[in-house]
Amino acid sequence: MDTTETANQKRSPRKISWDVIRVLAVYSVVIQHITHQSPINHPELGPYPFVLPLQFGASTLLVISAYFVCVTVRRGNTGTWLWNRLARLLPAYLVAVVLTYAVSRAVAPLFGWYLPTPTDLLANLFLVQAWSPQFHWVDASYWTLPVQVMAFFVAALLWPRGWGRGAKLPVLLWTLILAPLVIRFLWRGDGAQQWVISLFDGLALHRVALFGVGAAIWLWTKGRFSGRHLAFYLLAALVAQDAHAYFADTPSTIAFGVILLGIVAAAGGPDWDLPVLRSLAGPIRWLGGISFGVYLVHQELGFVLARFLLDAGVGAWGRLVLCTAMAVLAGWAMTRLVEAPAHRWLTTVWPRRWAAARNTVLAAAEALRELPQVPQPQAASSGGSPLMPDASPLVSHASTAVPEPRNSSAPGAAAMASSQRR
Repeated sequence: MDTTETANQKRSPRKISWDVIRVLAVYSVVIQHITHQSPINHPELGPYPFVLPLQFGASTLLVISAYFVCVTVRRGNTGTWLWNRLARLLPAYLVAVVLTYAVSRAVAPLFGWYLPTPTDLLANLFLVQAWSPQFHWVDASYWTLPVQVMAFFVAALLWPRGWGRGAKLPVLLWTLILAPLVIRFLWRGDGAQQWVISLFDGLALHRVALFGVGAAIWLWTKGRFSGRHLAFYLLAALVAQDAHAYFADTPSTIAFGVILLGIVAAAGGPDWDLPVLRSLAGPIRWLGGISFGVYLVHQELGFVLARFLLDAGVGAWGRLVLCTAMAVLAGWAMTRLVEAPAHRWLTTVWPRRWAAARNTVLAAAEALRELPQVPQPQAASSGGSPLMPDASPLVSHASTAVPEPRNSSAPGAAAMASSQRR
């Protein structure tokens, strides 16, 4: 997930309200995966002192991302915007995939866990994990990355074509809710053909409404959605999300709805400049700033650490605290050593070098075009040529005849004459 509002921060002070929501979302994901998901994936890792079963953090982050897509895509060149977003997202993700794959390959024989294959690695690097049952997720929490990259490309494609103006965008947002529901219950059942499953899951059609939610909140802040329209849209999105899960996890949907109210308040109201938050602004902003790195490294690597701690006799509280601390420290390292420098290099150094190389090539091409043209010799023709004047008919005829020997007394000439007489 792209959890930084880089373009927005350049133009306005950073609101602590967004960091509060971001921190709540990311670290609820961490705790939920440690206490609830790890015993499901690896039963030997549980139980923990408590369980947080509510799944709402990743969806919250996608809504925030969609909102800031609408805020930032309107500014400047769309291609530059897309490059900036991908430069923030992909380098850290690719490094996290390789790191998680290497660690999983190393420990799988020790623990009896699934051994990821080179095919799994390539599928995860190219963000096509959901397109085939032959591919396995290196880390299941990475499901948000293909969805987000796809959303960035769609935004960069549609926005310059006027989809942010008029009625096009509201129509698109309602389509994001209704069309996937129709496909889900008419064609994407458990017995559906594999190509239908691959297309539905690969395009993450059961999640695209989350981007509609973020865009709808932005439209509301611009006065293009009424409060009633926004409320109706959010309610429809929540029902649709619960329906995609066959209404098996309604408590998570309710928790997500509560978080959506916080997002609406952060987007449309004043900053949450409360005394408690003001005193904790530094830690909150720091945790919010490393949230993407934390998200990338917390789950599968956390499972590995929990298994080592379990084998070492560490209790449930100790495993919970140490796995959470590992997520924070490793997330900070990923942000500091990979995400931030890669983004800085790809958005500052690389464009300058690319522009310089491009200008050099164009200058060289222009110089070649300005070189004087060297006349090329032309073959003789009946029409004549300034370089090769016409040969007279006599010369042309003579050039094909055998010349008479000048000195008939020469031995070669005598032999030829004798031969001709015979």
